[in-house]
Amino acid sequence: MRPDDEQDSQQPKTRADYRREQERAEREFQERDRKRVQVEKEYARNHGGDQPDEEDNGSEQRISPADSKQNRLKRRLNWAIFWLVLLIVAVYLILFFLD
Repeated sequence: MRPDDEQDSQQPKTRADYRREQERAEREFQERDRKRVQVEKEYARNHGGDQPDEEDNGSEQRISPADSKQNRLKRRLNWAIFWLVLLIVAVYLILFFLD
């Protein structure tokens, strides 16, 4: 263990440092994944023969885990807004007809 590592572990990371670290890790993951897909395609071409590769169609448009979480949250918020508006309208109708 280097002396720098000991100092780093004692001092808390700033948000910017954490963000940079996460972005670097994501870039490394994307690069490894791109290389893995390339090797798999090359292997399939050399050994697979006549079978078409299913990943060819959508491999360029992969959704990262952060994007999928964001999309799921968007969908949930849209449904929550829909139900709230529906409930507000129902309350107004009830108050209108009871008065």
